[in-house]
Amino acid sequence: MKNRIYTSFEEVDKDLKVLNLRRQIAQEEIKGDLADIKSRFEPPELLSFIRDGILKKLLLSWLVGFILRKIRKQ
Repeated sequence: MKNRIYTSFEEVDKDLKVLNLRRQIAQEEIKGDLADIKSRFEPPELLSFIRDGILKKLLLSWLVGFILRKIRKQ
């Protein structure tokens, strides 16, 4: 926040409440992000990521090789 000149304690209290709410929101967002990161590193998720990634690469490389072999024969 910008530097302010306060004229009453009510203004100070209001800004402190706003800052406290922002802090609480940020903490909850961090908790949600942390939970999301943890879930991505659980064994089933990791295995599916590795499996899907490796299978896609293998299929793509096989397909490219197959096409290249067909082109060379012609």
